[in-house]
Amino acid sequence: MSTVLEKDKRETELVVYHTDDVILCDRSQHMSITSPPTGLQFEREIKVGNQCTTVCCYKGYTYLGMNNGAVERIDENGMVALAFISLPGSVASIRAHNDQLFIQIFRNLYAKNTYQIFVYDLSGTKLYGWPSNSLGFGGYGGNKISIINDQLGKPDAENKRVTLYTSAGEVMRHIQCAEITGNTCVSMCECDVNSVIISCSNPAKVFKFNLTSGAVDWCNTNLTEPFTVRCYGKFVFVSGGQINKIRIFIINSETGVVLVCSYGLNHNF
Repeated sequence: MSTVLEKDKRETELVVYHTDDVILCDRSQHMSITSPPTGLQFEREIKVGNQCTTVCCYKGYTYLGMNNGAVERIDENGMVALAFISLPGSVASIRAHNDQLFIQIFRNLYAKNTYQIFVYDLSGTKLYGWPSNSLGFGGYGGNKISIINDQLGKPDAENKRVTLYTSAGEVMRHIQCAEITGNTCVSMCECDVNSVIISCSNPAKVFKFNLTSGAVDWCNTNLTEPFTVRCYGKFVFVSGGQINKIRIFIINSETGVVLVCSYGLNHNF
């Protein structure tokens, strides 16, 4: 984690895109997708706070985790609640499940509990939380917590494995995964009841990992600087690239083949 100097902080703009067939947000219900998307079109942008690190959409609201420890909430009309939740560390990941928000924060490398997970209800009331150092370093990938069969899933880069937890933080099982690179930013999302999609930034790769067999179904090493992933049925949305040259890929979740590629999107994250 690098320190952001005051002079380098700036207002963040959340940019929303849509395609011909896919809405690029995380809905609580499954979507029926019959044909691959053909392109991305700019829709609108909403001004939010400083240094947004993760986004989660659930039941009409969009939740944004910020570097300063805030969780901001945007309603369907674009209205922003700037201090919906305040946390004692940078927000690294948000996922919603069963009307609860699971929020992972990063304090600092020298804190007693470097990582922590907090659980809130949808009104912004804290329910409980626990230290999560055992979850392992995952880098800033946005959606590192995944919900798989009512369990929390987390890539553990240090130990080259995926770990599944109960919603209360109890370890269910570890699945070894040699493809996870130890010193890298790692992101993971659920693909189906047995598989997840994982991205590693260095060396760059995106792959499908079977949680039942422990096998890698496919691995794509041709995507430039993958940073975060999200799966929508047959399609995987991958974003990455440098600050002023964001790249977006849409790939087939069954084969890893690239279907859509957009380069050089202007963005000021």
